[in-house]
Amino acid sequence: MSKIRKPVQKRSIKKTEKILNVGFELFCKKGYHNTNTIEIAKSAGVSTGALYSYFSNKRDIYIATFDQYINSFSKLLFEKLEGLQQPFNLSVFIEKWISFYVDLYATSSHALEQLRMMMLEDEEINHHFCNFENEYFEKIVKMLNQNGVTSDNLLEKVYASCILVDALNREKSAFPHDGLNFDILKSQTTKTIYYLLTT
Repeated sequence: MSKIRKPVQKRSIKKTEKILNVGFELFCKKGYHNTNTIEIAKSAGVSTGALYSYFSNKRDIYIATFDQYINSFSKLLFEKLEGLQQPFNLSVFIEKWISFYVDLYATSSHALEQLRMMMLEDEEINHHFCNFENEYFEKIVKMLNQNGVTSDNLLEKVYASCILVDALNREKSAFPHDGLNFDILKSQTTKTIYYLLTT
């Protein structure tokens, strides 16, 4: 991302925050291709010139808005996981990881689907958020390592586990299937992840 300058003055920080908040709302409501920088600037109450003094193009605004959004959820998730009662219990960790993730993302399915579509379409957006996902996987691995979980190929196992957790979340919040019992699916996902992480 090639942001032109980082604001330091309070007024400038407020302007960029407004641009990001409005941009996020418009991207989620209308999609990336149906949103333009003139519309973002107007809705944020700033001039187009002011907008371009902070962001070089629409893609930069898009990346920054979703960065802010996903980082806020990631921070909450890890705060909850780090706050789990000791001594460490892997089964409890997995259950809470799934529950926290599903609860936190329950209201964000539309935004996440919007981001997934753009990751398929745009190489720079894809690269940026794949790097974010790598950091997320590595944080989970670090937490497991710190609590004595050190099986071979743990990063790959965590990646596979994250796919399962995300699929469960999508079943709950975005694409429910008739005939599937979510509680049974959650239980099976928990057992599968436990097996993955311990073999």
